[in-house]
Amino acid sequence: MISIIVPVYNSSMYIDRCIQSVLKQTISSFELILINDASDDDSLEICKEWEKKDCRIRIIDQRINAGVSRTRNIGLQSAIGDYVFLLDSDDWLAENAIEVLIVKLKETQSDCVICGLNQSSGTVWAPREDKTYDSFMQFHSDFPYWINTELLSCSVNKLYKRELIKLYYPENMSFAEDLVFCLHYLQNCNRITFIQNPLYQHDVSNNTSLTHTFDIRRFADVELMQDAILDFYGSDSKNVQLLNRKYIKDIIDVIRNYVKSPNYSFKSKTIKLQEWYKDSHLKSIPISGDITGHKNTPFGLQIFLPLFYQKPA
Repeated sequence: MISIIVPVYNSSMYIDRCIQSVLKQTISSFELILINDASDDDSLEICKEWEKKDCRIRIIDQRINAGVSRTRNIGLQSAIGDYVFLLDSDDWLAENAIEVLIVKLKETQSDCVICGLNQSSGTVWAPREDKTYDSFMQFHSDFPYWINTELLSCSVNKLYKRELIKLYYPENMSFAEDLVFCLHYLQNCNRITFIQNPLYQHDVSNNTSLTHTFDIRRFADVELMQDAILDFYGSDSKNVQLLNRKYIKDIIDVIRNYVKSPNYSFKSKTIKLQEWYKDSHLKSIPISGDITGHKNTPFGLQIFLPLFYQKPA
């Protein structure tokens, strides 16, 4: 049996679509665990109506908001299936998604199957071809490529074996916690399979603007993310420059959204950036040329390094 885990928080506009996509799956041997994370809209009532209709649905109701990582961990601890699939409440699945994943997992004798994602914006994230790694070391060799595809960054496009989940989501992170969870899991895998099929349908229209919801903890989270990446692959490798690409890209996004945020003064932003930089991975990444002159700096560092030295016009 497969345990499908869905954290639910103020999802009344989307949860019907999500649940229906699970109930329409071409296989029937699953449990659907809906964890209500103290929603203050009609999400819980909607879930209860579905629970009455299908005995495969069970609800866990949290009266105090715990956040998505803690909520997912509660679902993982409650799951009884041999396999686990994670689904966000505003997303949905292709009708044959679970069947395709389980067939591929058994066919290849894999410990994890990773599929593509189809975004509502029309963008598709998917491997260029189906590929099975016969050992962890084979996958490890190609890891610098995969870490930059974003297919490892989310935890919802993967079928897991429950017995191999040794570590849960880090509850001290609110950004990149999915990637850290996935890396911990993949370390326990022998065979890993990627498939092109974009079975997971991701709704990007529900994203709240980071400009107005910026969380200062994102700076620490990106550093913890890079710790996990380097721990997974090794920091002394000749490919470490490729591993830095994702870190640089993500820290650029964090800094850009921090600078745009109206909730902090320019002075506080400058102080925070300087404090963060002192202990950041960025400080140890070799750069050449004049960083304030925007020349010869790798991976687009020139986009944000002048923020340390110049006031806005």
